[in-house]
Parts: sequence; structure tokens; C-alpha cells
Amino acid sequence: MKVSVIVPVYNVYDYIDKCLNSLVNQTLNDIEIIVVNDGSTDKSQEIIDRYAKEYGDKIKRFSQKNRGQAAARNYGLEKSSGKYITYVDSDDYIDLNMIENLYVEAEKEKLDIVICDIMKEYGNKSCVFKNFWSVKDENNKNFMTAHMGPVARLYRRDFLIKNNFKFMEGVIYEDLASIPILGMYVKKIGYIDNVYYHYVIRDGSSMKQLTYNKKMEGIFEIMESLSTKITDEYFDELEYLYIEHFLYGASLRFIQFNKREKLIKIRKIMEDKYPKYYKNIYYKNKSLKFRVVCFLIYHKLYGVVSILKRISGN
Repeated sequence: MKVSVIVPVYNVYDYIDKCLNSLVNQTLNDIEIIVVNDGSTDKSQEIIDRYAKEYGDKIKRFSQKNRGQAAARNYGLEKSSGKYITYVDSDDYIDLNMIENLYVEAEKEKLDIVICDIMKEYGNKSCVFKNFWSVKDENNKNFMTAHMGPVARLYRRDFLIKNNFKFMEGVIYEDLASIPILGMYVKKIGYIDNVYYHYVIRDGSSMKQLTYNKKMEGIFEIMESLSTKITDEYFDELEYLYIEHFLYGASLRFIQFNKREKLIKIRKIMEDKYPKYYKNIYYKNKSLKFRVVCFLIYHKLYGVVSILKRISGN
């Protein structure tokens, strides 16, 4: 088998048909689609069964009690047999030539990982998201600071297995807890500057939290975990992860729900660990808007940030 496509499923009845349709019609035929139903309570399984009936062994279906997306992805990797692995979320979809184009590039260049770009879609709005950016000459370090989601990438399976790769289970930041670590071990990374993956942001998803979820506080555990695993050789990369996902991302979520005590805690950790964060090479390459928001948060000007969010509409 050339490629295993791992699809975790949880209550996506309105989306999964489009997802699976984009997978069974890939231009690369020698693939297996591993669908792991993570205890869905809607009719998602009916769609899975219909595709399995129509496409036979191409669809491999598994079910488990609800344990979260990370557990479903880990189970899918255990059941996979492809030379390469790719992850597709069940509310997303991909272009019909994505897997073939990534596979051809990976084989030609003998890559551990090959990456493409993403189209983020929310309602009638869409924008291209660059899934990889080059700041340093070492692509493994650039990888550590790029998008933390596992999608829109092809991974060589034996590379993942050799490095005991698993998503951290029981947290909502499983990607951040796991993906950057691969950068310390990967030898060859490729990048195709094309959009093949369509990331659908729906109401109620982790990208559109409307009510406070206490699991958001798991970011403190995740960042500490990264600190213990990422070595001093990657100081700049770890510092940037703290800037991007802690000072910026987590703070904006806590500002949204007025969790001032969490904001103060983030500020104290940044002051202790990275008081000169503004000198970070990756940070300097970010947009002015990003840097202004980080400055305001670091200096506890949370009200100003809230006003800016209202004005910009996000």
C-alpha cells in the first residue's frame, strides 16, 4: 500500500460525505482509507457504512468509545499499512490530486515529510494559509515553527514508527504537544507551494469556541511538556512556540472569556522564561499586527486588545 489516509470521526454527519468522496476519488489508487469512529452519537456511521459497502477494502472502518481525536489518530496509525501516512479531518476535504502529488514528490526526493498549503474556509469566506515558512536555512527548524496541525502533509510511516510518534491524548492541544517534536528527528522535508487541503472551520469546532472550555487551561501543561522535550539546540524554536501559542494564541482565548488570572499567569511565565521574546528571529518575521498584539498582551493591556478584536471582527 502506498498511502494510508487516517480519518478520525466524531459527530460530523453533515460533513463526512464530502470528506470521504474526496478520498475515494483520489487520482492515486493504491491507498487505504482508515476511518476511526470515535463514539459518534449522530448518524456518521451510516455514511461510513455506505462508503464501505460501495468501495469495499479501500475503506477500513473501526469504532471505539469516545476517547478524543488524538486517540482516534493513534489507533488509525496502529492499523495502517501504507508506506506513507496522511491525516484528514472528517469535516475537511482535499483536492483529488493531493495524495498523488505529495506521494510523487516524497518518492522522488526521498523525503520523511512533504507539505502542501491549506485553504481555510468559513461560511462563504476563504483564505489561503501557508502551511510552511522558511526563516532559517534548516528546514527541520522551520518545520517546528510552522502550522502545528498534522493535516496537509504526507509522512513516511517508518519515520513515525521509529521515533515512537503519538498524539498526546486527553488534551485539546494534541497537535502542539506532538508535531514540533518531529522537527528534532526529521532529515528531509519537502514543500509543494500549492493548495490541496480544504480546512472547514465550523461553528462549535475548536477554532470557533463559543463557550469557555476548561480544557483550554491544558495549554500550561502542553508548554511545560515541550520545554522538557525540546533540547537547547532548538532554543529559538521553543521560544517562538511560547510566543505563538502561549503569549498570543492562548492569551487571546483567555481574553475572549475574561480569564484575567490565566493571563497574568502567562505573563509571569513569559517574563521568567523569555523576557526578550521580541528579539526572536521568527517573531521578527511575523506581521505588524501580530507583534503589536503580543506587545499589548505582554504589557497587560488586555482591554486594548479586546477593543482591537471588536474593531477587526475576529
